[in-house]
Amino acid sequence: MLPVESAAYKHYLETAAPNLQKAKGDPWRVEFDTLLRHYGSFLLDGWGTLYNENGFVYPNVLESMALLRKANKNIRLITNSASRSIEQIQTDMHSMGLDIEKHEIISSGSLLKVLNESIGLKDVFYLGGPNGKLFLEEANIEAVENPSEPTVVLSGIHPTQEEIQKAIEVLSKENSRILVLNPDVYAPRVSGEKFPVTGHIANALKEKTGCQLLFCGKPFPLIFQIALRSLIPSTESVIMIGDTLGTDIAGANIAGIDSALVLGGNVKEDEFRDDIYSLGVSPTYILNGF
Repeated sequence: MLPVESAAYKHYLETAAPNLQKAKGDPWRVEFDTLLRHYGSFLLDGWGTLYNENGFVYPNVLESMALLRKANKNIRLITNSASRSIEQIQTDMHSMGLDIEKHEIISSGSLLKVLNESIGLKDVFYLGGPNGKLFLEEANIEAVENPSEPTVVLSGIHPTQEEIQKAIEVLSKENSRILVLNPDVYAPRVSGEKFPVTGHIANALKEKTGCQLLFCGKPFPLIFQIALRSLIPSTESVIMIGDTLGTDIAGANIAGIDSALVLGGNVKEDEFRDDIYSLGVSPTYILNGF
């Protein structure tokens, strides 16, 4: 785990669950069919677990998804993707052969509406792609150049230098904050290389301006609360499967549910023990592949 990645995820844990008990011992190594026999509801991460860039689907994913459907398991895609609407996520999943329906998708971007019910924002400076603006519209927030409160909503990973400079200008004012719609710090490519994403940008802006960071998505509790509520009355035997210790696994630990870490995306075989020790977060199981 890269130092900046470890530092960010440690901060998330301190913020979301300062009293979370540290992990002890090694997780169990299992095959997917063991989980299939013992769990009734599956919360699944997307990027790095099921699929990757350019429509790439990881080996055995389609077969495992078919087994979940055949066994009549509950499925929820729990994603920190905030640059695509729920409809677009579903369309993209179907194009890859992944059978996911709209009510089974819970994205971090969709939490902005819930968060804004307590914050009451009317306008913000928006840093992200055009599709992410749909979440602002759902939350009744207008994207403007000079917001009435020094607030930035961050959802995209390719801002221009001009946009970054404008964000810094907004965030240099007193009581400034960023609403980060995707807490992920790094994401994996198919090659295994990592690239910085929204959480990395947010932390860099915080270092420059001293602004406050507010997060939607894994590992913070709200997305798991919504996912578990959607499973009622079938809330027993729930497991989270993902590739990132600091979001998927940490979030499951905070939510009090079991988890399985898929190796090969954000965590490699020769790194996972050091990463578990560094974060103090451990999955219930290790999977070599979905």
